[in-house]
Amino acid sequence: MHRRAALLLPLLIAACDQMRTEPVAELPPGLVRGAGDPARFATETAAHAFLDREAALRSDPAQAAFASAMVENASTAFQDGRYADGWHVTRLLREGRTALRQALGLDVALPPQQLQDALLAAAAAFRQGDAAAASTALAPVTGRGGSPMAALAFLETPPPLRRALREARAMLNRGQAGTLS
Repeated sequence: MHRRAALLLPLLIAACDQMRTEPVAELPPGLVRGAGDPARFATETAAHAFLDREAALRSDPAQAAFASAMVENASTAFQDGRYADGWHVTRLLREGRTALRQALGLDVALPPQQLQDALLAAAAAFRQGDAAAASTALAPVTGRGGSPMAALAFLETPPPLRRALREARAMLNRGQAGTLS
C-alpha cells in the first residue's frame, strides 16, 4: 500500500499545483476593444486558431504566437467560480497550457502574464516582419534548450490543449455564467 501511495504522490502534487489560484493574466488595454468579455475573447480566439485553423498556424508564426498568448490568458480566466464548470475547465486549460509551453520550448514555471506578454510582443514583431525582435521578446521566457522561434513556425496543437479548448468552448456555449458549482 505504501508503495502505491508513493507512486501516486507526485500525481497528486501536480494536480494540486494545477488547481492553485493564479493571478489573472490581464490583456493589454485596447486589445479586446469591442469584445464584451475578455475571457470569452481569449478562449474563442485560441479555440478558433488551435481547433478550427490549426493548419494555418503552421505557416503563420505571428498567429501562432498570438493564439498561444490567448491560451495563457484563458488558463486563468475561469477560476473565479462564475461558471459551474470553471474549475474543471481551468484544470484542463492549465494542462493544455503546460503541453503548449513544452511544445514551444518555453519555461513552464513562469507566470501566465509574463508568457502572455512575451508572446504578444513576439506576435507583433512577426507581423512587422521583424524576426529578430520576436526572438528578443521570447528570449526571457525560453526554457532550457528551447527553440520557440522554430516551434512557432511548425506548431501542432498538443492533445491536452485540444481537449481543454473543446471543453472551454462547450462551457461557454452552454452559457453557465452566474451558476456557481
